[in-house]
Amino acid sequence: MSASVTPFFGAISTFDHHNQDWVTFRSRLQQWFIANELDKESDKAGVKRRAILLSALSDESYQLASNLVLPKTLDVVDYEDIVKALDQHFTQKRCGFAERRHFYVAVQQPGESHAQWAARLRGLAAHCKFKNLEEALLDKFVMGMAPGAEREKLFSMDIEELTLAKAVELASSVRTARAAAAAAAAPPAAAASDAVFKIDKGRDPDRSSVPSEEKCSVCGRKSHKANVCRFAKFKCTKCNQRGHLRRMCKTVKYLEAEANSEGDDVLTE
Repeated sequence: MSASVTPFFGAISTFDHHNQDWVTFRSRLQQWFIANELDKESDKAGVKRRAILLSALSDESYQLASNLVLPKTLDVVDYEDIVKALDQHFTQKRCGFAERRHFYVAVQQPGESHAQWAARLRGLAAHCKFKNLEEALLDKFVMGMAPGAEREKLFSMDIEELTLAKAVELASSVRTARAAAAAAAAPPAAAASDAVFKIDKGRDPDRSSVPSEEKCSVCGRKSHKANVCRFAKFKCTKCNQRGHLRRMCKTVKYLEAEANSEGDDVLTE
């Protein structure tokens, strides 16, 4: 009877040094080993951990690791030595003042919440080596905030009683309250049915169903059809025929005598 195989917990993503951070990947890999009880006791030779690490490397990252352990080959180098070689390759020498410059020039970005802003500052301060980290974080959190009621509220606080955690909480509360007040002050949206029952006092109700681009063949207006036009029985002063006004007459001949006797019609409503 074959022994049962215990499945591993979680999954390991592929590491590509071109677009991923080695330190982050190494930390996640170590947590995966802990979850699956792979350590120096259960894997004394490090064979399993080495195989898992190398299997998670992309082709180019695998080739890089191979170059770093030359003249040896990866299949004979200990797991700890492979990790050490990668650590030395990817760990860059940091300049304290350069790191602090990145920290001091940072500002809260549009759409960035106060909790996100505080978290980003902690990341920027990781290699700044501040003697009083919490004080530096609080100062930069307030000074780098976007202008508004939130920053004004923190400026009014007693600095000795304020901590970074409290500053984040207060700023978030002010933002929430301001958003709620703005929503309450906004006028309610007009119901769609209002447009259906709205009455245009300047228009004849019988003409409301006529398309705006269709002209009446009697008077030329767009507000109604010819069969309801009140000028339908008027006599045209151009052709002397009933059923349309002069402006809509299509007759070329102009009856000057009749035009002078009757005069031009004037459309008034």
